[in-house]
Amino acid sequence: MTEEIREFLEKTGFTVLPNGPEGCPIYTKKDQGQGFGIIVVDCEETGDLLTKDLHRAMIAWTTERLKSEGCAVTDVITFFITSELAKYALFGDGTQFWIITPAGRIIVRTGQPEDFAGIRSELNKKIAPPAPVQSSNPVEMTSPVVHIKSTNLNMPIGFFEESAYSLMTCYFTLSLMILNILLFICPVAMDGMAGIESQWQTFASTWNTTIKDGKIWQMFTCMFIHGSFLHLSSNMLALLIIGYWLERRISRRAFLAVYFGGGLVGSFVSLLYRGVINPVVTREVQLGWMRYTVQVDQRTIMAGGASGAIMALAGATFFRMFIGRSFDGYWPAERRPYLDVLVFISVLENIFVAVFVKDQGNTDVSAHLGGIFGGFLIMSLVMVILYRREQKQKYG
Repeated sequence: MTEEIREFLEKTGFTVLPNGPEGCPIYTKKDQGQGFGIIVVDCEETGDLLTKDLHRAMIAWTTERLKSEGCAVTDVITFFITSELAKYALFGDGTQFWIITPAGRIIVRTGQPEDFAGIRSELNKKIAPPAPVQSSNPVEMTSPVVHIKSTNLNMPIGFFEESAYSLMTCYFTLSLMILNILLFICPVAMDGMAGIESQWQTFASTWNTTIKDGKIWQMFTCMFIHGSFLHLSSNMLALLIIGYWLERRISRRAFLAVYFGGGLVGSFVSLLYRGVINPVVTREVQLGWMRYTVQVDQRTIMAGGASGAIMALAGATFFRMFIGRSFDGYWPAERRPYLDVLVFISVLENIFVAVFVKDQGNTDVSAHLGGIFGGFLIMSLVMVILYRREQKQKYG
């Protein structure tokens, strides 16, 4: 799609400016003293390198360039080529922009120009997908190009329209959900709950087997097993909510680094807590009307579940929303109230339970806290690496 647009602009009299940013060619055209500038952003190519401030700097640079060439009036627009509608609508907020999906769909937000330099209709023809197959059923006839306009200036596009595009771009979130579900369903289908017990005996982590017996790989495999349908469903719901938001706002490599890296940190902290910090706990057991106090050796307790890795995503989301976005304006300011509440409750709940609740039952709070810390740390490292890369590109 990017090459098609570039080819179209060159054929309609636009010329690319030299020394433009990598992945964001800038095209200009002069017509009777008026200068037009088009910034073509291939969002897949630029990834996390593009920032809101950098986008505005490109607009200012293009405007000054046109003025220096004698244009009394200048007009600049950005074409974001992406399927991540909400993210890049935030990048373009306050400027002129169109979003063009990889399928050739032009999305124009309310208040944005319906046409630019007279290229709208010709661009529609150029990037439109193949004409639909003719059918005797008029219901099956669809327009090759669909133009969406939001009726709410505060939203780049309707919730369901955004979801239709964005959910299917969350490849790793959906893949991880499917993998976890299959790894639970298959043993149950073959051998009932006995299959789950056998799975846990092999892949769950314990201090005695993982550390003493050297089965370090259990720190990884324990992230993919669940003990019950409730355990699985609650984790997958949390993964869907947090993963859906986070994966569309950071690179996929960073998302995987947070999930697996933070999950491994959670597994390590869990083993450290059960094997070294608090190897023996006292619990009260109710049998009928009798109440007994027993000591439990936590070095033999099996641990498993995706919650440590999911809490790593929560830790990264916490950093992404409240800290990273204020780091020299590196990420655009964006807040989702429901996610703010979810992340705050998750973090505070786990800290409270770890500090004030002696008997934490079947909840591995240490893995949750380890995951939060791991995700927060990895996300901060990712941000620093990206920021330094951007500064190097700016100043050499």
